[in-house]
Amino acid sequence: MLEILDTTLREGEQTPYVNFTIDEKIEIAKLLDQVGVEMIEAGDPSVSPNVAKAIQRIAGLGLKAEIVAHSIAARSGIDKAKACGADRVAIFYATSKIHLDSKLHKTQDQALDIIREHIAYARELGLKVRYTPEDATRTEFEFLVSVCNMAIEAGADRISFADTLGIMQPHTMAERVSALRERLLPCQIDLHCHDDYGLALANGMAGIRGGANCIHTTVNGMGERTGIPDLAETIVAFHNLEGVQKYNLAPLMELASYLERVSGFFLAPNKPITGQNAFSHKSGVHTNGILKDPRTYEPFDPALLGRERKIVIDKYTGKSAVASRLDEYGIEVTPAELEVIVTRIKSMGDDRKQLFDSDILQIAEQVTGREIDVIPHTINAMVMLEVESHVYTASVVRRLREFTNVKSVYEITGDFDVSAFVDVEDVMALNNLIEEIRTVQGVKRSETRMVLKKYNGK
Repeated sequence: MLEILDTTLREGEQTPYVNFTIDEKIEIAKLLDQVGVEMIEAGDPSVSPNVAKAIQRIAGLGLKAEIVAHSIAARSGIDKAKACGADRVAIFYATSKIHLDSKLHKTQDQALDIIREHIAYARELGLKVRYTPEDATRTEFEFLVSVCNMAIEAGADRISFADTLGIMQPHTMAERVSALRERLLPCQIDLHCHDDYGLALANGMAGIRGGANCIHTTVNGMGERTGIPDLAETIVAFHNLEGVQKYNLAPLMELASYLERVSGFFLAPNKPITGQNAFSHKSGVHTNGILKDPRTYEPFDPALLGRERKIVIDKYTGKSAVASRLDEYGIEVTPAELEVIVTRIKSMGDDRKQLFDSDILQIAEQVTGREIDVIPHTINAMVMLEVESHVYTASVVRRLREFTNVKSVYEITGDFDVSAFVDVEDVMALNNLIEEIRTVQGVKRSETRMVLKKYNGK
């Protein structure tokens, strides 16, 4: 049965420009435990005093997940893992020729002695041990078998098969893991797959089919370079495609959103499962099918993740989607009026990158000759923005000044860094503008205050 070790707090924090506070790490650990991952890799205590303190705090939470501390093959690191109260230490030492020759300057025999000594030492301290032969997929196979079996004999009960450069393909991963499983002494096999060629999750799934037990993940696929398998993608793929329904899907969107907020590592809109566009539909053929039966163009119901589908209205839109949007506002139109509305939407869509509901309602008013009193008009608001600490405030200001409806921008003191005065035609347009402003890189959070009265002069 599949197991998941989530290493957001270790591998994920190795994402460039990402650092979590202790409180943020505790919140992440709690959410991961709600999901039901079997292991949480809480960090390497040798990195800094705060990393060690975070591991200690997490280990003391009484979570269901096993708490793992990471360490190089060094007694000092293993001592720190023990002092933090971790259940297990994950000891790594590279085994490929290029790492042994160029980085470690050790022979294979020297490497074997170092690995054996430190695994045995960790076991003497009462720690469970996972051994990771770093760069395992580029390690000569017979030596890999020897070093892993030696590690098991020394006391490791888990071996992490690390595709450190993400060079495997699903068919070779399945073959290699199967061969390794046949040659190793009894142990659990973990898979640590990097995503340099976009194959990390595919390789992980293939490795499980080949006989491995556990996949390493991070929230939002964070990590060194291009990261490792995304937790939500991994869980949903196994849930829907392999029938592994042991994890709680409900917290996944909250976790993804929380990580975006505290890391500044933003998701691409087209990211599977958690991306903004994952359940958005645009083409007339697609939207017509979705409105008749969502199964025509959705692999699974977005409600599984607490999400909703979105129909995008623009020049690709068909009559069914426009009629559905108007119906949401209780607006009835004749077939002839609908035809004209769709034609005008397509014409406007040739000139605009994005159409909003306010545009659609305005067109409907013009075509029908009826005033559609759905959204109040002439809205002014102050949009207050907090900027990420690593982003220049001036770069956010520059981007805001490009928005047509932003009339003035101020850098300010206090809880927020920037204030933008906006002038829009209605509440829906304000909502759309706020959503656009929130996508500006560097914006951490926003607070909007609508103007009730405006006084000019004295």
